[in-house]
Amino acid sequence: MKEDFVPSLRKLSALAPVSCAALVLTLALPGTASAAAPTPDPDGEHCVLVLGESDEETVCFATAEESTRYMSVKQLRNLVTVYDWVGFNDSGPTTAVASTDYAVCTDSTGDIDWARQTLYGKQFVMRNPDGVSENDAYSSVQTFNGCDIRLSDWVNNNVDGGRSAWINSCSNLNGSGEGDCPTVNNWNNRASSWQLS
Repeated sequence: MKEDFVPSLRKLSALAPVSCAALVLTLALPGTASAAAPTPDPDGEHCVLVLGESDEETVCFATAEESTRYMSVKQLRNLVTVYDWVGFNDSGPTTAVASTDYAVCTDSTGDIDWARQTLYGKQFVMRNPDGVSENDAYSSVQTFNGCDIRLSDWVNNNVDGGRSAWINSCSNLNGSGEGDCPTVNNWNNRASSWQLS
């Protein structure tokens, strides 16, 4: 019995450095206990809007990478990122719309999972005193986690105004038809509200 026990201890002692290295690596990964959220920048052009919170707070950062890291550390799930510039270009302002508790969109577009009733009063943050309204400003959109977005000409996603088809990802909302961009109507700098499904 003693002989069986001693080799087991040797195996465990040989694994100890590997286990410690794995623990250090795990603690260094984003989204783990030791990862710290980046410091918000009130003048940052890359913002995260958290749905599901009573005040739907927007937190902004200097870079798109910091906003992505923030979502990872806070365990938020990105549903859609809207861009002021075409080509998913994050050299201009962006807003990532994220959900708490890892909620995602349903498979069907027959129901609405989230909606933004108006983009009036919502601003892309820019390093100038005026900012840029999100109303009539989207130039590209990219959805994640099973979501599609439908843009509306009018507030409250009013069916009397124009509405886009459901979009998964569109690098240029000018009606180019690339990817699954709308091919009939130009949606560049046009949306006043949106729905996610």
